[in-house]
Amino acid sequence: MDRSREKALFVLTAMILSLVCLLPVFSTGKREQPAVEAAEAPKEVVPKEVTLTIFARAYTWEQEAPWKIAKAEIQKRHPETKFTFVEEGFNYADLRSKFLTATAGGNPPDVVQVDIIWLGEYADGGLLTDLTNKLQAWSEWPDVVSSFKEGTKWKGRSYGTWLNTDVRIMVYNKKLFRRAGLDPNRPPQDWNELYDMAKKMTSPPAYYGYAFPAMKGEESSMRLFGMLYSGGGQILTDDMKRAAFNSDAGVKALQFHVKMIEDGITPKSVVSGDYMDIDRAVFQDKFAISFMTKTLGLAKALIPDLTPEKFKEDFGAAAIPKAPGGKWSTMAGGWLLSVPKGAKHPDLAWELISIAASADSQFKYTAARGYVPTFYSLMKRPEAYYKVDPFFNVILDQLPYAYFRPGIPQYPEISAAVQDAVQAAVLGQVSAKPALDAAAKKANQLLAQ
Repeated sequence: MDRSREKALFVLTAMILSLVCLLPVFSTGKREQPAVEAAEAPKEVVPKEVTLTIFARAYTWEQEAPWKIAKAEIQKRHPETKFTFVEEGFNYADLRSKFLTATAGGNPPDVVQVDIIWLGEYADGGLLTDLTNKLQAWSEWPDVVSSFKEGTKWKGRSYGTWLNTDVRIMVYNKKLFRRAGLDPNRPPQDWNELYDMAKKMTSPPAYYGYAFPAMKGEESSMRLFGMLYSGGGQILTDDMKRAAFNSDAGVKALQFHVKMIEDGITPKSVVSGDYMDIDRAVFQDKFAISFMTKTLGLAKALIPDLTPEKFKEDFGAAAIPKAPGGKWSTMAGGWLLSVPKGAKHPDLAWELISIAASADSQFKYTAARGYVPTFYSLMKRPEAYYKVDPFFNVILDQLPYAYFRPGIPQYPEISAAVQDAVQAAVLGQVSAKPALDAAAKKANQLLAQ
């Protein structure tokens, strides 16, 4: 391995460790080890015919990993059993609402994809199976980065294993940069440059310079939070007992988005639809700039026969512009695969997860979509990622600046209040400060319960 590759390996390892050391603080809640471990349930006898229902994000079905690989392997392991897979793919909000509805009706799926911010809510609500013993017996568990192991826990018990983690970066359309006379290799560095460049690349209704999600959805609050951290703000106070997002930093971040709408640089249509529509539109020459978690993987799904070389010619990726005089920041997230309480086939569901979330499957999945791995062994393979995604180094470079949302049971409702504030402000119904103050009031009521 040459010196540049050795350096890449060191940087990858150090950056991921610097990110994941925050997981116990931001995503697992207070850790409490119970005095007695949960007893292992008797193993189910595998019947001749089995139906496994999977609730997951729709995009996870678009490539071989994780599900196609896992389905084929579990069928190979149990040739005497005929498997039928009910594949339910949802957008972000529907995944949570459909799962809660299904569990309330006594008909949960066998496998569910869980945002780490839902873990506390689901575990406290008794909706997930305690997988601690199964994970500790799993041959691949020692390969999972230690702090990511902590990220699977709520009050000392583990309720799933990682499908992936991610960070958000700026992705931009070089064709629209060139059309506006801008240097495609010199993206904006701060909000002022973002505004000026985006304005030059706006020609409605054909295309717009900048887009951000302002619909009712988690990405709307995520984009705002990333920008408020850049201005020195935070989501909650350090003790997580009061809202802090309505600070001056939060107000300035929301005002920036309001101005983009008012000045016609961003269309009002961003208040509806799905945030993935905005991401896709960058690769369809409709938006010049947006922030997202994936680059080449999403573009290849939209542009036939797209090569990495052509992708680098037409599109770019860089750090999210920072607040004027502020610091670099981005938001990190991630997904677990879990077995719901009441699943009809919990042992087979875990076996399917252990395949879908294995290191081999995770490499194929994260490389294809531009996500970040959670296994030590994959952290030692940066060259493999560079071959698949020419902008993977941009993703790695953002890891030291990444923040997590608080994984407390109240967070989904707090986020919903922030989403309402974002939408009301960009629609001109109320200005940024009172919108965020109203959301903070709701958040403080929830935190006081």
